[in-house]
This record gives sequence, C-alpha cells and structure tokens, in this order.
Amino acid sequence: MPSRSIPLPPRAPRFWRVVGALALLLLLQGCATRAPRPASAAAEPAMDEVRARQIVAVWRQQLADYLDHAGGGDPAALAQLPSLRATGTLRPARIVFGALDVEASVAERDGFDVQGLLLAPRPGATADPYVFVVGIVQRDGYRPVALVDVRLVAMATRTGHLEWTVGNGDPQALLRYRARMDPAAPLRFPADKDRFELVPCAPGLCVDEQLSAGRWSLAVPAPAGAAASH
Repeated sequence: MPSRSIPLPPRAPRFWRVVGALALLLLLQGCATRAPRPASAAAEPAMDEVRARQIVAVWRQQLADYLDHAGGGDPAALAQLPSLRATGTLRPARIVFGALDVEASVAERDGFDVQGLLLAPRPGATADPYVFVVGIVQRDGYRPVALVDVRLVAMATRTGHLEWTVGNGDPQALLRYRARMDPAAPLRFPADKDRFELVPCAPGLCVDEQLSAGRWSLAVPAPAGAAASH
C-alpha cells in the first residue's frame, strides 16, 4: 500500500507567534504577582524593636511634614486625606497615612511600606489624642512579603507643637493578627476586614482587633508638660 503523508496545519505567521509568546509571558507574570502568600508567613518573627521604632520615626516625620504643609500643623488636615473604602464589607471609610519605600534601595522593589490607620475616638471621650495603629509591611522582589510590626502611635498638639507617644510592639498580638490574615488576598495593612477599636484600658489606651483578638496598648502621658516617648 502506498504510504500517505498527513498534511500538517499551516504554521501561524511569525508575528502572531511572537504576540502569543508575549501574552503568555504577561499572564505568567500577573499570576506570580497575585500568587497567595506562603503559609509560613504568619509564623515569621516580629521586627527588632529598635529598628521598628526607627522606621516608625520616618513615618512620624512624614506625617508631621504633611500636616505642616497641608494645614499649618493642624491635625484637622487629616480629614483631607483620601479615605479607604472596603470592598464587599460594610464599614465606614477609613483615613490612612502612609510612608512608602522606607529604607528601599530601589523604589517598590524592597524596603518597607508603613501605613497608619487613624482610629475613631472612644464614644464620649473628649481628651483622647489622635491614635493610629501603624503597620510595617516588608517588600522584596517588588512584592510585599511580610507584615513585620504593628504598634500604636498617639499624636497630640500642645503649645502649637506635635507631641508623640509610640507604643511597643507586641509579638503575641502580631501573631494572632497574622494568623487571621487571608493568604489568598494581597498583603497590605490595614486589611479590608480589620476591625480595630479603641477600648478603655488603664492607665492608658488599648486597641483591640475584633477578628483576631489581638490587643495593643499605649501608655499616654499626662496632658500637661509630659515628654513624648521616642
């Protein structure tokens, strides 16, 4: 029997082969960017206390500069910041101030992003300072890789100057918070579902995150003449 050759389909023009290869490359890069975080991220250690305070100090200075330029030092200028609204969950918009690329060698590639969430005052409270819950997200390879620190920072104005009180990090509260993070969601702070709330806590202030049961505390100095914590 004479042999027959099966005709091969015509090859696509070179232009379309190149386009297809580029499309596949872009798709793979997008998948890598949105890939879930490693499951071990919740067990990573907290940042060293001294270094965390140095990074928070950069955030404080940038916030002070913003208030100076936007409102002549008046914290009321915080109301001009863009508000974050959650997707898929009911809650009021939140005011967040961020300092990006702290200690980065290349913008967005590495270093740390610091975000401070301004908390609503306690019901009926008249003397509370402005209280932020501040989170530090580490970046590597152009991606956020770990939430390495969360702590409270209070800001008050006295005699025309800003005074700051910086709380300590709490490794146990951080572990509880990270254990509740959705590994399939992009890593950022604050997360959409967070429920941070100021609560009574002698002798200072405490903040509870309702979903994780994490609690952070802050010893607020006396109203008159107290030195700010550094």
